[in-house]
Amino acid sequence: MKPGADTMLIHRTHRYVNIAAAISIAVLLAGISTLAVGIQRTAASWRWVNHTREVLQHVQGTQSLINEADALQKSLRLEYSRRDDAEFQERLTALPHALQTLTQLTSDNPTQQRTLADLRRLLDEYVRNLRTGMERAMAYPSKDDERALRQAIALRIAALLAEEERLLVLRDAAAGTDRARTIAAAGAVSVLSVALLFFVRAMARRDADFLADQRANLDATLRSIGEAVIAVDVFGRVRFMNRVAEQLLGCEEAQARGQLLTTVFRIAGSRSDDDALAAALRAALREKQAVTGIPITGSSSAHPERMRAWQLNCQPLLVDGEVRGAVMSMLDVTALKRAQRELGDANLLLEHRIQDRTEQLAEANIELRAFAHTIAHDLRAPLRNVQGYAAALLEDEAATLSAKGERFLRRILAVSQHMDRLVTDLLAYSQLARAELRLQPVELDRVVQLALGDMEMQIAAAGARIEAASPLPTVLGNEAVLVQVFENLIGNSIKFVAPDVTPHVRIDARVDADAAWVRIADNGIGIPEDKRERVFDVFERLHGEDQYQGTGIGLAIVKKGVERLGGTIRVEPAPDGTVFRLCLQRPRPQPRPAAAPADAPPVA
Repeated sequence: MKPGADTMLIHRTHRYVNIAAAISIAVLLAGISTLAVGIQRTAASWRWVNHTREVLQHVQGTQSLINEADALQKSLRLEYSRRDDAEFQERLTALPHALQTLTQLTSDNPTQQRTLADLRRLLDEYVRNLRTGMERAMAYPSKDDERALRQAIALRIAALLAEEERLLVLRDAAAGTDRARTIAAAGAVSVLSVALLFFVRAMARRDADFLADQRANLDATLRSIGEAVIAVDVFGRVRFMNRVAEQLLGCEEAQARGQLLTTVFRIAGSRSDDDALAAALRAALREKQAVTGIPITGSSSAHPERMRAWQLNCQPLLVDGEVRGAVMSMLDVTALKRAQRELGDANLLLEHRIQDRTEQLAEANIELRAFAHTIAHDLRAPLRNVQGYAAALLEDEAATLSAKGERFLRRILAVSQHMDRLVTDLLAYSQLARAELRLQPVELDRVVQLALGDMEMQIAAAGARIEAASPLPTVLGNEAVLVQVFENLIGNSIKFVAPDVTPHVRIDARVDADAAWVRIADNGIGIPEDKRERVFDVFERLHGEDQYQGTGIGLAIVKKGVERLGGTIRVEPAPDGTVFRLCLQRPRPQPRPAAAPADAPPVA
């Protein structure tokens, strides 16, 4: 698995765990909130149950006070006792307090408040009757009135008890419901907590297994790599070394683990190399910067007599932006350094040889140029003599020559003239190929006019018609070379026409961003498609000397001149005649000087 895929898998697992944990925590909080609300409601329900029971106890206590007061009053009427009289007075005094307590306890129940108001009125009358009964001089109510009063008091107390019993049943049921809900919420929260615990444990185990596999793979990779790899913690203590590093440092990983790398690393050949190692560790551990390509020279413990060269790289180990250590690798570049030195020596030797060959070639070119001029001069001098003698014979001895001798003599004159043109064209081609050209803006209108002026007699002899569009663009070139190019192209167009056909040559051009395209079209005999590339070769002729005179070098001179100017030339298809298309460079526009301010002083 690739590192990028590992990182994506870990991030995806963490995202899933975070989402699941967030959902579980939200549900858990909702369950805890429900549980808390249930506990509060259950507590409130039990408080109301206890409150109702307390009210019942007080109602029953009030009834007991009434019964006790009645019994004590009857006992006192039969036989007076100071003790019974004290208890009787105590019961009579306690009755109003009991009613006051019941009124406070049932303040939230209007029904009970109304019943208590009636009971207070009846008890006041009943207490007065009891007190009256203790005074023998005063008349005591009749038994029927006393019985009716006692029944009314009993009905009010029964009503209080019935209402509280009803509330107790309702509140007991509500407390039971709240208790059941609380137990259910507690169970749900417990189950969810256990499920969340198992889920987190499963995810943690999965991540732990994955990280263990990745660690094993990384450990196997680092131990099998051909470079020396050393891992240190944030304090610079060794935590890992592969076998190459063990061989390099001369100690095993178990021995080096926990020690400072600067104390274990003992291969550097100079103090500067030790300082470079310390600086690399400092940059990685403190500044979180990777350091690469540090040259180290020294000898390993296995071969102390052999000096070797290494390239040290130090990479910080970052986890969530925090430095947890660094990984250092060392590549043995001794063979590479040796190869670089040998390559440098070979390049130096090659440069010397190239310089020698260049000097020899320059001398040969000088000699060849001198030889070409000498050959041209030495060849043309005899040819001019042959031409002169042949012309003199034809002029002075034509009458005494036979027809066959005159034909042979004219043939000798034509061949010598052809040879002279051939030598001239070869010399021009050679000079054009070697000459150093200075390129500058050239107006094609002037070039065409110069070419037509040089060819005036040839054009007049052929009766040719030359049409040149104006204005033609300005190009980057050499005027002399361009004049020679146009003379050869126009000369070809005049020469290679069918018998009894007046030569007609058209010259026009178009421009684009960087180039000028010049078209030279004629009404000549044309060039076959399979020979349009060959016509620019030296000595390439498509027709015999008896049909059209020429040396076969003119178009080669044209191509060489155009290429020396940085352009191209090609023959394009045409329904009749021949079309040459030249592509020439255009001069680059010069930047305009900045305009002077209006108030600037004039330049003297």
